Amino acid sequence: MLSREQSEAASKAVLEPKRRQLSLRQESNRQREEFWEAHRQKAVVGLVGFGLGGTLGYYAIGDVFPWNMVGVGIGFALATICRGLGIPVNK
Repeated sequence: MLSREQSEAASKAVLEPKRRQLSLRQESNRQREEFWEAHRQKAVVGLVGFGLGGTLGYYAIGDVFPWNMVGVGIGFALATICRGLGIPVNK
């Protein structure tokens, strides 16, 4: 039989690597979620800019193509600025 101290030491020796591995995996998952959340927010704002640019270009000038690309650029720039300032884009 192991004493209480010996059993706790054995338990730590066995479980500590698993705990470290789990914490590293959780940190990696959190970083990956943050990375893709930022890109998702930029994509949403870019898509809205694409639609608005195309709509405004169609009604104002009668041509969609260059204006929806301008809308995408403005949307991406706006999303990047908002993310840099810490403003949640689509929450």
